[in-house]
Amino acid sequence: MTTAVREAPHHRNLTCVKQYQCKRPECVERIRAYDRIRYRQKGYGTWQPLVDATPARKHVEALRAAGHSTVDIQRTARISAATLARILYDGANKRAERIRPEVAERILAIAITPPPVKPNSIIDGTGTRRRLQALVSMGWTLNALGPRLGFHPRRLTDLIHGERVLASTARRIADGYRTLQTLDPIAHGVPERSAKLSLNLAAREGWPGPLDWDDIDDPNCKPDGHRKSRAWIRKRRPAPVDVARVAQLTAIGRTAGQIADELGCHKRTVVRARGRAADMAVAA
Repeated sequence: MTTAVREAPHHRNLTCVKQYQCKRPECVERIRAYDRIRYRQKGYGTWQPLVDATPARKHVEALRAAGHSTVDIQRTARISAATLARILYDGANKRAERIRPEVAERILAIAITPPPVKPNSIIDGTGTRRRLQALVSMGWTLNALGPRLGFHPRRLTDLIHGERVLASTARRIADGYRTLQTLDPIAHGVPERSAKLSLNLAAREGWPGPLDWDDIDDPNCKPDGHRKSRAWIRKRRPAPVDVARVAQLTAIGRTAGQIADELGCHKRTVVRARGRAADMAVAA
């Protein structure tokens, strides 16, 4: 009875010969070259098949503290997930105290620098949170911001209090903020009463406006409350309402609340305009 020899999964190292009895000429030559190097280094007393894993383990911990994920470290060092787990963890399997020199060299060669920011990277949410709060302090509502920023209002509710966000989310909020901070929300469809509710919410929560920040992304930056970012909307005089337009909308059955939402004014303003329209009709 003969024992079947399995086919090696790859032919990149000595495994195919040692474990799978590979007979390919290039693989046989590879292990012969390895044996020659090992024999020579043993003769010189420099043979060191394994080295202490502690420096590599500390380096990996420093990389993770800098923001690198274990997957990124594994790919950059060209090692398997199992090898990295044996270096790091002391769980069911005993943690490796000695590793191959080439593995240690590849791990130690990774520079301890902040990792590149990818769209799916999770970053600090300070800038995103402050931008949304600043827009609310101007009078923008989350319902009005949702379509303009490309998020559902309920998602903006989470982001306005969030500590961590995706880099792609932070970029989208920042791009929209650059334009929205220059616009009057009431002039762009936000009902005056809704804008006042946003102002009251921001005042109650202590949310600064856009002009209060020197660096809105810096967690250590403190707002300058003396700039009064919201003063322009508090002093805004209500725009005159077209009495004829109010009379026209009333004639087709619109309620005062519906007319107020469409014209961007308060319901009481519509009621007064209806009174003026009635007086004009009687005078005519």
